[in-house]
Amino acid sequence: MAYDLLSVYPAKLLEYGLGIGYLLLFIPFWRYVQGGRREAREVMRVAVPVREAVSAALRAARPAGATAIARPASAGWFHVPADVHLHPGHTWARLGGDGLVSVGIDDFAHKLVGPATVELPAVGARVAQGEPAIELRDEDRGVAMLSPVDGTVVAVNPRVRAHGALEDPYGAGWLFKVKAPRLVANFRQLQAEAPAQRMLDVAGDTLALRLAPELGQVLQDGGTPVHGIARALAGERWDELAREYFLT
Repeated sequence: MAYDLLSVYPAKLLEYGLGIGYLLLFIPFWRYVQGGRREAREVMRVAVPVREAVSAALRAARPAGATAIARPASAGWFHVPADVHLHPGHTWARLGGDGLVSVGIDDFAHKLVGPATVELPAVGARVAQGEPAIELRDEDRGVAMLSPVDGTVVAVNPRVRAHGALEDPYGAGWLFKVKAPRLVANFRQLQAEAPAQRMLDVAGDTLALRLAPELGQVLQDGGTPVHGIARALAGERWDELAREYFLT
């Protein structure tokens, strides 16, 4: 692997740099909470070149004759449709034509956890943005996930309740629908389109870098991740790894 040709110091520099980049993506969240939409856009523009700056620093530090570092292995692993808004805890919200908001887990969470039973809130229950509303379970272990919006649950997906997480997390695998009275305020604290994709890319990069020695265990033929990265890497402690990314 290319990493073997580097000293520990440049490798750590890349790891810390990507971590900083990931954290920078959360700054707009707080800016929106405080009403600073212009400042949030400025921070997002700063976050974009973080990985490029780290790569430039590594090129300068790389010993002569060493193989250049390619784009992190997670490129293209995770995607997000243009019509959904992502929460930093890897849940999503989509406004429907009926005025209701569908909620689900994003592609990163879906591939990180893999097959799991899903515990959903009951119809009539109230959920709050940033508070636990979903639980993914596998036998005696589970991990909570946060609601991306405030509101009252008006419907749950019967297929998910009967069969667990589905293969299409943004489509047939939606989890529940809510009537969201604070939708505008809630959406200001979420990411959509390019910033949302960037959030998934950086999450994937930090995961790939952190677990680089074991990447062969989570890649299928063609370089795509297995369904259940956390289990492949952490075994019975998959829930601990998942909580780090789900903010729970």
